[in-house]
Amino acid sequence: MKLIKLLVIVGCLILVGCTKENSELNNDSSNNQENIVDDSNKVDEDNSNEISDENKESINIYLFWGDGCHICENLMTYFDTLEKEYGNYYNLVKYEVWYNEENNRLMHEVGNRLNQTYYAVPFLVIGDEVIVGYSSSKDEYIKNRIIEEYNNSEYVDIIAQINSSSN
Repeated sequence: MKLIKLLVIVGCLILVGCTKENSELNNDSSNNQENIVDDSNKVDEDNSNEISDENKESINIYLFWGDGCHICENLMTYFDTLEKEYGNYYNLVKYEVWYNEENNRLMHEVGNRLNQTYYAVPFLVIGDEVIVGYSSSKDEYIKNRIIEEYNNSEYVDIIAQINSSSN
């Protein structure tokens, strides 16, 4: 039984991809993961820093993370810095995926629905976009995506969609 549990944990580590090797790559700005974000969804220059009051409800942002992943911890620390100024615009909902099989399945279901083909933590979902990995070079982009989705009158909560389709 212990061997099976160990194999599941090792398998999750391999599938999720947050290893020392990957974390060193994520810190390198020339890493290809930096370019995983789809440029077609970039924020328009005209409204990138303005918050509209059209959408009074906070949006849900989903963070799939691994317990012990320091890159995930760095991303959570970044969200702590956003809390004071932007905390009213979003709810950060976290799912630990290395030790929780159900959360790992949910991450893959979300990814499949959003046409994601690469799975590693952190796996951040803002609206209909997945941002895989993290470095401080993504800070401004993440903040702008939060603003864009908060202002988006057609914001879709992917987890709410999944929950409603399974009922």
